[in-house]
Amino acid sequence: MAELYRLPRLQPWGWRSQGAPLPAFRRALGADLDQGLVYLLGAQHEVLALDLQTARVRPPVATGVREAAIGPDGTLFTVSDSLAVVALVRRNPVRLQGRLPGPPRDLFGTKESDALAITAGRSNQFYALHADAPAARMELPPGDAAATFWGDLVAIAADTAVILVDPSDPGGPMAMPVTGHARAVLFSPSGHRLYVARREGPILVFNRYSGEQIGDIELPRPASALRADPWGRWLLVHPGGADSVWLVDGARGRLVAGFATAWASDVPTVTNQGILLVKQRADLVAYDLNDPAMPETGRVPGGAADLWLPLAWTPETGTASTSLEPEAPAIPADQAEATLARVFLQVSSSQNRAWSGELARQLAEAGLPAQVLDPRPGEEGFRVVLGPYPSREAAESVGRKLGRPFFIYQPDR
Repeated sequence: MAELYRLPRLQPWGWRSQGAPLPAFRRALGADLDQGLVYLLGAQHEVLALDLQTARVRPPVATGVREAAIGPDGTLFTVSDSLAVVALVRRNPVRLQGRLPGPPRDLFGTKESDALAITAGRSNQFYALHADAPAARMELPPGDAAATFWGDLVAIAADTAVILVDPSDPGGPMAMPVTGHARAVLFSPSGHRLYVARREGPILVFNRYSGEQIGDIELPRPASALRADPWGRWLLVHPGGADSVWLVDGARGRLVAGFATAWASDVPTVTNQGILLVKQRADLVAYDLNDPAMPETGRVPGGAADLWLPLAWTPETGTASTSLEPEAPAIPADQAEATLARVFLQVSSSQNRAWSGELARQLAEAGLPAQVLDPRPGEEGFRVVLGPYPSREAAESVGRKLGRPFFIYQPDR
């Protein structure tokens, strides 16, 4: 059974899956909230779709699946038993050209509905697969891999270097020399920063565009795995050999707290509301990172045995929403035009204006009305926003199609 809980207190919302019992599944792949679907990788090598509107599981959308992943716009990518790769675009299967030589170790989707795969063997092989062009292939050294949110760059921790692969660049990969044995990599959600965890020494922080090291993060001992929250404010660090997570303030580059938790495929994670979810003993526990004291706000007894997926969706509206602000009150007619012209989608906030400007440039090149708003009095971050839009509803409609976290920002309020 699937059940929905309300953050930050982890209260049951009253929404549960209906009909036949939920089939056994290995993991939650992600969601296409524009269509109201959550995709699950079933135990029988099938992909299941849980319809959030009807609360029922649809017939399998794909069978004989070796691996699957969700792209940044909600596109589902599957690798079949025959090692063919298929993209499910708006429920329409699109076969990508070429086949993989073996099951993928890593699978990423891109904003162009292309697939990126790394297969393991005597040497790792990187493949970029397209619907309208032959697959591109190159050999890579072994190591942990990460892709940007948009899938426009892949990094591989190759011990003495970090290898950067631009899928659209035929010139081949670029090597960034690294000391201390690189063993885990992670891009910030905006793709501007690259974190490198090493077997010895602090985490290194690089500017993804210049390749320049811009900082490091001192820790009590080396890290073995990394995760980030949707906004890039928090970095989750797994200390090797310990059932715990370290919480790093990404803006300041320093360790601020530690929590006991198992490190599983679903949690620890930080939701777009700034709530940390961890598994402690048998329970799932929530902590509010917006409060300097980081208090516990909710607990689900026995929840550690379940799989969890944060969703920007509510049964009250039946639509996706990641807004962190309350619904706007009614606006007098004589004020409506001025106020409604100042509704934005905020997609990022950073203390570095250069990073924010580069993200806005990328979004603008993709045809989106992106700009950078300077900090207001009492604020620290440069906001990357889309808009303005004529209404909150219009802004949220664009946000649901954006494929990345957002919230509504109205500077005049």
